[in-house]
Amino acid sequence: MRIATLGRSTRAYSLPASVVPVLLGTVLAARGCGTAGHGHFSLTIFLWVLFGAVFAHVGANVLNDYFDFVNGVDTLPEHGSGVITRREMTAPQALLVALVFLAIAAICGLMVFRAQPSFVGWWVLIGLGCAVFYSAFLKRFALGDLLIMLSFGIGLTVGAYGVQASSLTLRGCLLAALYSIPICLLVDAILHANNLRDTLSDRSAKVRTIATVLSPGGGQRFQLFLLFGPLAFVIAAVIGGWLPLWSLITLLATPLLFAAMSILAAAFSLRLIRLGGVATLAGAGVALGFALFFFNQFCGALGEANAIPPFAAAWTPPVIALLSGFTLLCYTEDG
Repeated sequence: MRIATLGRSTRAYSLPASVVPVLLGTVLAARGCGTAGHGHFSLTIFLWVLFGAVFAHVGANVLNDYFDFVNGVDTLPEHGSGVITRREMTAPQALLVALVFLAIAAICGLMVFRAQPSFVGWWVLIGLGCAVFYSAFLKRFALGDLLIMLSFGIGLTVGAYGVQASSLTLRGCLLAALYSIPICLLVDAILHANNLRDTLSDRSAKVRTIATVLSPGGGQRFQLFLLFGPLAFVIAAVIGGWLPLWSLITLLATPLLFAAMSILAAAFSLRLIRLGGVATLAGAGVALGFALFFFNQFCGALGEANAIPPFAAAWTPPVIALLSGFTLLCYTEDG
């Protein structure tokens, strides 16, 4: 099995859906959200939780490809990751890869077991259960969207918060769940976009999703709600005093960040194929995208903790990304 095939099977482009909740839960614990005492942060626990979430996510992705293929849902090369339908990987190989990834995720969970034994055990079992039951059973009953929001949005956020918090309280967990609502909607937006694309094949395979239940127009309106609902939540939270005023500054900087990401993508995609090194350039582009994402989240965390001015936290990542994109474009060979 080729490494490139293994990488495509993981659908790594969707990893922000598991990384962002871990970052949010960790920041909430570090700031002492919902506790009377000071915040707590352990780099070791954070890394174990982050790696566990990532491996559970990619394991669930590969397992989803396996069940969709054996159940006759994925039949075309563009379905899922495409590695099974294009015969780059056999179904048994995909199942083995998924189980290995999920086993690594379970090991990561055991490594943080001492932090909150009564909490981590149930958290790991429920998380792995969601990864298996979503692909094997619940996806056929229009419960996939709900399960994804509960496991990725609320589950990972509350889980990352719970293993870091110095004193675990019901109020703290409820606050972490409340702050995870925008993530829940955005994570489901990824799933619903895929389901909108696969509506015809899902209906023929008798798979019920929100996209197949709603009309085409209703499915598109639901996607708009998932995309813009987080923005409405942030505005409402600022008005209600749940979030600091600088959160609105972040919203104003978002369009510039999107523009900067587009320019960076153009800089990496305009290289002529005849010049060679396309695979290396594509890998560098993906790595730079993740680096920009982490830098943006890091600046946001610093701004929320008042370590740097909120204005700088909101505008530094898009400005640096924009300047980097223009620089790369200037040095891109055009012929």
